[in-house]
Formats: sequence, structure tokens, C-alpha cells
Amino acid sequence: MTKHSLIEYLEDRAGENYRATVRYNGDETEILYVREDLEETRLTSQTDRIVRRLRPETSSKEEASFPFGDLAATVRVFHDAILLHFPRGKNRGIFVSLEPETARSLTTFISECEKRLQN
Repeated sequence: MTKHSLIEYLEDRAGENYRATVRYNGDETEILYVREDLEETRLTSQTDRIVRRLRPETSSKEEASFPFGDLAATVRVFHDAILLHFPRGKNRGIFVSLEPETARSLTTFISECEKRLQN
């Protein structure tokens, strides 16, 4: 199996901040990449739950809810990771997990907004 071009790109651009990539199609999920120091068994056990949460973003209703054109991706920023979701059609997509340092400007910006929301 040849390496997916997205994985090559992420390895090159994110380096050690690249955590994992998972592809799903219907009820099937495939872990395309997981960083060696992460527990693949833990990721596997959480993948179905993550995919259930992301799946609604693959519907045409999701795109129709926003007047900005086709949905290219969503970004979820957590304290311990960033999750990029790329819907690829009905019940199909790929998600990527990165360390927060990968998008330092974005995470800093969000943190500054959070501080102002607490005031």
C-alpha cells in the first residue's frame, strides 16, 4: 500500500506534532497513521465515537445551514489536540489529529478570546 499523499504532507509540515489520521466510509474506519508514542488501541477505541460525532458534517443539510459554499473542513481546538475534519461525501471523511503547537497562532488567538469571555 502506498502512503496517502495527505500523510506525506502532514509528516513533512507538522513533523512530530502530527498525531493521527483516520478515514471513514459508512461504518468502516481505517487508521491511516498514528504516531508511535500514541496508543493505537486507545485511538481505535475512541475512533467510532469521534466518527459518530463528525458524521453529521457530511450531510447536505450541514452545508445548507451555512451560506458560505461547500464545506471544506472543520477545526476543533482542544487543550490537548487539534482535530481537522475533512468531509468527503455522505458518511465519508478523514480526520487528522495534531498537537496544539501546530497552529500556535490560532490557539493563542482562541486563548486570548477565552480570557476576554471570562471578564
